[in-house]
Amino acid sequence: MIAALFGGALITYLLRVLFLAVVPSERLPRWVRDALPHVGPAALAALIVGALVHQGGLSALVVPTATHVALLAAGLVAWRFRSLAAPMAAALLVMLAAGLLPA
Repeated sequence: MIAALFGGALITYLLRVLFLAVVPSERLPRWVRDALPHVGPAALAALIVGALVHQGGLSALVVPTATHVALLAAGLVAWRFRSLAAPMAAALLVMLAAGLLPA
């Protein structure tokens, strides 16, 4: 099991390095270079939606919970401050506060 994890990590790293070494960014089409900054946020959004759906099914996307409030707070803080640490701190504080509230 551990060998498979390390093997997957090694292959992923090698593919990443190979892609960067073989295809310099100047040779990529303009539309690819324009889309690259959006890959990280899109991947993070996919992980968040996947985690929400996994926990409570499709209804978890529309039934408001503390997680939704934390995501909203993180989004507002990210939009306002353009920082990486600030939205994470805001979401953490909302989730901590939600944990302190009586059920």
